[in-house]
Amino acid sequence: MRILDRTIIGRFLWNFFVLFTLLFIFASSIDVILQMEKYLRAASYVVENGTYKYRAVAFVAMIFQFHGPRAFQFFQFMVGLLGVGAMGFTFSQMHRTRELVAIMAAGVPLRRCVWAVLVASLALNVLGVLNQELVLPRFADQLMLDHSDLGRRDRASFPVTVTRDSAGNLLYASSFDPESHRITGFLGLERDERGSLVRRTTAPSANWDEERSTWVLTGGTSVLRDPAVRDGVTQSPPPMPAAEWKTDLSPKAITARHYRLFAQMLSSADLGKLAEAGALERSQADRMQFGRVGAVLVNLLVLAIAVPFFLKRGPANMLQMCVAAATIAVPTIIVSAVVMAAPISGLPAAVAVAIPIALLTPVAVARISWLPS
Repeated sequence: MRILDRTIIGRFLWNFFVLFTLLFIFASSIDVILQMEKYLRAASYVVENGTYKYRAVAFVAMIFQFHGPRAFQFFQFMVGLLGVGAMGFTFSQMHRTRELVAIMAAGVPLRRCVWAVLVASLALNVLGVLNQELVLPRFADQLMLDHSDLGRRDRASFPVTVTRDSAGNLLYASSFDPESHRITGFLGLERDERGSLVRRTTAPSANWDEERSTWVLTGGTSVLRDPAVRDGVTQSPPPMPAAEWKTDLSPKAITARHYRLFAQMLSSADLGKLAEAGALERSQADRMQFGRVGAVLVNLLVLAIAVPFFLKRGPANMLQMCVAAATIAVPTIIVSAVVMAAPISGLPAAVAVAIPIALLTPVAVARISWLPS
């Protein structure tokens, strides 16, 4: 039995690797062809700057710089669909070589083959969770790069509109550099419980201190509002030097508000911090966090539903079986992802994520139970 399990798991993982490699290379090649001019322009730019000596080497480097981190993102998006495809190829090969007949002749039920594939798929999905929590956050900045940013690792700076933190204070910046975590034209407004201005802090520039969760100001000044009114005019003391401005509006929180897709690349812990800082709605953060666990269960359930299409005791048209399995698996995974990600009025995030799982579980159990041995 262990030999059978190792054989099935080995073929499944190999087919998964082949499918992943071919599809990623195909998608990357299409992008390079469509954006060839930008890649060539970026290659010329880095050669002129002395980063590379030869334009051909620079051209290849630009491709790897742009698409290298996207391999992990592609794996995260496609692990469920590729698992179904790898399973289909694995059992189609075994059906063509009559190995399924030999398995049944040895007294081993076909249902036994299902568990080997499910275990391998579970391992890949767990790898996907680790990829989401540990790898993608490291490449989150690079994944936000556009083709126009080729040749440089950072994104273009952008202004920060008036942004509220969890304490109700407001932050504004003329420009924010997400790579260096540097703000120019800093303005911080501290408010009381009623929303009235208490202190106004300005600085030509500011840098983020991760350990202390504060913006370290360069040439900062602070003006404390005096509520006293004299001759009909509100009086305020002269500006005082200010060295820092404490807030939970970290560079990640600012970037997440500017790039909505950026939050999807972060870990669950980072999502929780963004929600606490007010950079992300709590319900949206909960949907993302619960959805990552729900996606693993949906992928396994869809795989279990699709397996019986390929485990046939007698002759069968595998092309028809592949089309039938794809017709069921692809829309199911896509619709489930949409349901888990979309806000549903009146339903908590955990309940919305559980809906596809609750609907697919009895179908998967029935499909496996009715599988002829």
